[in-house]
Amino acid sequence: MGDEQDIISTWIGREILPHEGAVRNWLSRRWRHIVDPNDVIQEAYCRLASLTSVDHIRNPAAYFHRTAQMVATDIMRRSGIINFTTMTENEWSNVMDSEPLADRAMMADQELKRVNGLLSELPDICRQAIELRRIEGVSQKEAAQRLGVSEDVIRNHLVRGVQKVLKTLAAQDMRMSGGERETSEKKAEAVGTPRSL
Repeated sequence: MGDEQDIISTWIGREILPHEGAVRNWLSRRWRHIVDPNDVIQEAYCRLASLTSVDHIRNPAAYFHRTAQMVATDIMRRSGIINFTTMTENEWSNVMDSEPLADRAMMADQELKRVNGLLSELPDICRQAIELRRIEGVSQKEAAQRLGVSEDVIRNHLVRGVQKVLKTLAAQDMRMSGGERETSEKKAEAVGTPRSL
């Protein structure tokens, strides 16, 4: 139990505490005549500290903001204040969500699967050179040492492999889009192939 509380306390310090000023300012602007922002912040910290786990929280800033709003609402209910205001769309826009939209996440996942599929079709040394240099970010010298080849071999495989992947992506895009050639043409130009008319 103590270890979990330490994890939650550390998480609060790292993920929540930096947003306290913004939430406090929002509370002051929104409800300064109705609730004490310091009381709301303190109660919000107590609620967060009483959580058994924080694994379900994807956006700590939004979660803290929403917790503070619920605390303020509870305080007003206990005080008998019925006419409390709701947040406007502009106020919610100040709560930043760093997660991509679902459609963009899905498109990125599909594109990643396409690229991984194309990488798997490359010869082993070519694929390994790309993975070491572009994905793991190791130096050309270190990649050459790991694979037991010269730096020139790494450079050649990297260039040829990336060109092959980009050309294949451009060709697939061309087949899928039919009349929409702009994206494919840009990819083809990036790898030095002439545009088709």
